Amino acid sequence: MAIVKISWSGGKDSTCAVLEHIKQGDLCKIVCYIPMLCDQIPLIQKCHYEYIHNTADLWRSQGLEVHIVTGISYIEFVLTRATRGKNKGKVFGYPCYITGKCNFKIYSKIKALNRCNIGEYDYEDIGIAFDETQRHNQLNEQKRSILCEKHITEKEALLRCAREGLLSPLYLTSCRDGCAVCPHKPANELLAWLNDYPEAKEILLKLDSKLQDIRPEHPPFRHNVWFSDVLQWV
Repeated sequence: MAIVKISWSGGKDSTCAVLEHIKQGDLCKIVCYIPMLCDQIPLIQKCHYEYIHNTADLWRSQGLEVHIVTGISYIEFVLTRATRGKNKGKVFGYPCYITGKCNFKIYSKIKALNRCNIGEYDYEDIGIAFDETQRHNQLNEQKRSILCEKHITEKEALLRCAREGLLSPLYLTSCRDGCAVCPHKPANELLAWLNDYPEAKEILLKLDSKLQDIRPEHPPFRHNVWFSDVLQWV
């Protein structure tokens, strides 16, 4: 039996990883990060947010250790002032939209996870499927994946979660979870999130206006095609 820290997003792969560790009798210390727009509005669809909390409660009732963490909110990040570099004294503005270089992830997710003290564990499982070969370079002795070790593919992980009744309802409309305002997400997923939290539209527009007042050279949020198009539908 191993003591395993499991990075769980509520997605099919990380959920299947938890199930596999339970099956082989490991002691699971599950950590889930939820991005937030502000204190009250998560940056994930409501069905997935509720699924995470309900599943966490189920696992806790079975004796598993589950930690749900949030970091600095999206609003807080955008309005944070830089303390060094060429933009020292200026607010950060919107995060970098280059894939793999999102600084909101660094300031919110990474810092929140680093602050979460779960005690000792043997290694961390980061829930990468066997056929996600482009991500296998993230694996090492301390960051492993039981799905890779057991040759479990993304499709097999999805079917396993469905059989166990633990597949997030998010998969009825989306292929994966992730931050709602990321421009790399399809417009229909942003629309679904805005329909879940209609108050978020006004919050984002006010943020955009405020940012234009204090940092006018920064590209306005509403000029992003994915955002401006969807706003017309809400």
